[in-house]
Amino acid sequence: MGSHGKPKGRGDYQHSKALTQAGVEKPWTRRYPAITAAALAGTVVGGPGGVAAAMAFSAHPADTTTDTRVIAVAPPQPLVQAAAAPIMAASPSASATPTPKPTKTAPPNPYAHTTLSQLEPTALYGTQNTFTATATQWANARVIVKVAEQRKMPLYAAVIATATAIQESDLVNLTTATNADSLGLFQQRPSQGWGTAAQITDPYYSTNAFLAALDVYAPHYMTMYLWQTAQAVQRSGFPTAYAQWETQAARMVLAIVNGTAPH
Repeated sequence: MGSHGKPKGRGDYQHSKALTQAGVEKPWTRRYPAITAAALAGTVVGGPGGVAAAMAFSAHPADTTTDTRVIAVAPPQPLVQAAAAPIMAASPSASATPTPKPTKTAPPNPYAHTTLSQLEPTALYGTQNTFTATATQWANARVIVKVAEQRKMPLYAAVIATATAIQESDLVNLTTATNADSLGLFQQRPSQGWGTAAQITDPYYSTNAFLAALDVYAPHYMTMYLWQTAQAVQRSGFPTAYAQWETQAARMVLAIVNGTAPH
């Protein structure tokens, strides 16, 4: 039987009792003053200069058998602040009905209900002539009406411009100069400041130029005879010749506005 299996005698019991009493009579703070000093200094067990070091340099190094108790000093724990949980915004319900977008409505067309009397605001002057317009003439008349609408002018201005173009060029865009350097629908002349030859032969440009001049030289055209307004712009040698095409021009403009003009 090994040494660990021997029964303890009375001598062993007395020795153990002496150790216990010795521990009671001499607490560890008296036997190891260096430990107390290290603990008061805030050292940590196992750290440099801590309790372990104090045990090594105790004033009573040989008296280690008088107390078998071990003092455990827990290291200070860092304060951990719990992170606040993010606040989630409430999502809209999937079953929520979206707000319908307002329906855009087109502004009313100021030319939608044009009548022939609006296109002939003054009395006719002289004898009226008419003809059957070709596809080219209708196309040029449409340009004149469109430009007048873009400029937000009364459609009587388009009648004046159409009648003037009939008299000047048969409502055909002339690209070859006649009567010196006259060109385009209105026989406008580059030499008189109407623009370049390329500009004047563009029906959109020439119509804009004519209607701009009509606003300047005949601002009261709604109360004037058609031939008077045309002459204020054109300065023709035969001023009343424009009057004969007023009915033809008015009916063409009305057909274009009502959508009944041939294509």
